[in-house]
This record gives sequence, structure tokens and C-alpha cells, in this order.
Amino acid sequence: MMVHQKMILVSVLLLMSAVSIVSAAGPSGQGPGNGIGPGFNLTIPEPTDYKLNDTEIDELLFMREEEQMALDLYTQWSKMYSLPIFGNIAQAEETHASEVQFLLDRYQVNSTTTGNLSTGYNNPTIQTMSYSLTKQGAISLTDALKAGVMIEEQDISDLDNAIANTSRDDLKVVYGNLKSGSENHLSAFTRQLS
Repeated sequence: MMVHQKMILVSVLLLMSAVSIVSAAGPSGQGPGNGIGPGFNLTIPEPTDYKLNDTEIDELLFMREEEQMALDLYTQWSKMYSLPIFGNIAQAEETHASEVQFLLDRYQVNSTTTGNLSTGYNNPTIQTMSYSLTKQGAISLTDALKAGVMIEEQDISDLDNAIANTSRDDLKVVYGNLKSGSENHLSAFTRQLS
């Protein structure tokens, strides 16, 4: 695929993410709130080189599985509970996982070990968190909402670390977009618990 086509694809993915964040509010205000928020960027810059350091690779792989875990858990809870917030935010998480996958593909990082809820996650931290949150979310709707808060708070913290550990503009743009989404999701879960 030519560079120009890749940029168009990424812009479309990011636009879909923006639309899903805005539309996640649903009819009864159960989504992430005021939409995209400041700092959301639809353009991912081209890198000057394609050689990531080990920390950047590790964090990309970690973020890919963390986004997958969020998608898997929200999808599961959307089937258990009738509240639209889980299905709406799961759609945004699917786009987030695709954005991280784009970076993995761009830098030719092997991501075939990315796990999921049914097969298990490659990263032991993600696997442990998934096990604990799955049990919590099965207790009650309130516990699932609290688990959603925990997922988004952890995601924001991990994204802050990933942003601090890279000088690459394209990684920072994607991580910044994901962080904006997570902040909106956190707000939505918090409002549901109020």
C-alpha cells in the first residue's frame, strides 16, 4: 500500500474513532460526554525512520493488548447488562485497537501474539488484570461500571507512561488520541455511578 493510501486509511480510522466517541453518548447520556475534546488529532505524521527502540516496541505491544482487553470486557458486559454504555464504548475500543495495530504494522512489529479474553493474553499483567476484572464485572452492573472506571484509569496511566517514553510524533499522536478517548470513557462510567 502506498504511503498516501496508508495516511488516508489512518485518517479514516481516527475519524471513525472520533465518531464513535461522539455517538457513544447514546439517547440517555450514557456515553463519554462532550465528544472528542481538545487535542484530538486526525493526522498521524510520517516517521523519519522505522527503527523503534525496545521500550517503544514493548509499550506498543502492551497497549495493543490493553485495548483488546477493554474491548473484550466491554463486549462481554454489554451482553450481560442492558445499559448501552458498554456496547457503545466497546465500539470505540475496537477503533483504538486498530489504531495501535496500524503503528505495529507501520513499524513491522510482530503482533501475532496479541491475545484475547477467550484464549488469554500474552502479557501477564494484562492477563491478571483481565481475570480480576472479569470476576468483578460478573457480580453486578455497579461492579461492572466500577471495573470500567478501573480499566480507563489504568489505561490513562499507561498511556501517560508510553507518551513519556517516546520522542516519536506518530506514537505520541495516537497515544494522545487514545488518552482523550479514555478520559471521555472514564467520565461516562463515573457519571453512571453518580
